[in-house]
Amino acid sequence: MFEIGTTLREARVRRNLTLQQVEEDIKIRVKYVQAMENEDWDVMPGVTYVKGFLRTYATYLGLDPEVIIGEFRSRGMVPSQEHHEPFSGSSVIGKPQSHRGRNTIVIVAVLCLIALAAIYVVGLLNGDKPEEPTTKPGALVTSPSPSASKTPKPAPTAKVIPAWQKNLVKLEAKGGDCWMEVRRDDSQGVVLFSGTVKDGDIQKFKGKVLWISLGAPANARLDVQGKKVKLKSDVGPWPVLVKQGHVTQGPATQG
Repeated sequence: MFEIGTTLREARVRRNLTLQQVEEDIKIRVKYVQAMENEDWDVMPGVTYVKGFLRTYATYLGLDPEVIIGEFRSRGMVPSQEHHEPFSGSSVIGKPQSHRGRNTIVIVAVLCLIALAAIYVVGLLNGDKPEEPTTKPGALVTSPSPSASKTPKPAPTAKVIPAWQKNLVKLEAKGGDCWMEVRRDDSQGVVLFSGTVKDGDIQKFKGKVLWISLGAPANARLDVQGKKVKLKSDVGPWPVLVKQGHVTQGPATQG
């Protein structure tokens, strides 16, 4: 049994690497790197992410990721189930704004309604009648232009996807290695693949619903049914849900 955090920290120090350099190289935020070195697992977003982070960090430092993961599993540690946002921190500055402005608008609106009602009542008492419009309704009707009677053009037909390409998902590591995990149906589904894909290698998967987690999305290229999909984050881990060709990205896919 050994200390996971101490092993990671000593390996980083031996390589003369700062926390900021690590973040830039493997696209894992400094606070998660520090959490791994301090073994503060409650800071991490979930078990799946902890294993992915440990694997990516250990590989980057030249350590055996299986030994690190095995030590983590042997302790039976489970990070806090409290929801953490892996991609953006919460600010202590953002506090609920006062409702004073809203109340003022409501009071002004009520006063306006009372004033309009008073004017209407006064008008009824004075016997005023609304003026008839000078323009007859029929005069507003315009004859259709000749171009309006033309037959509309048929809508373009949808592109037909070949049978071999339907529900096909390709993941390529480009610009560097990328750890990735692919599961069937959702984030708790059966694991189809989990590991680090080397730069230039491609992994292919086929299924109606696939859940994907990318450790370094900046080094990943996603292709769904022959169409390239732009990843919305360069910072991992980045979850992606592919459902019958439709792609959803971000923490919402964890549901």
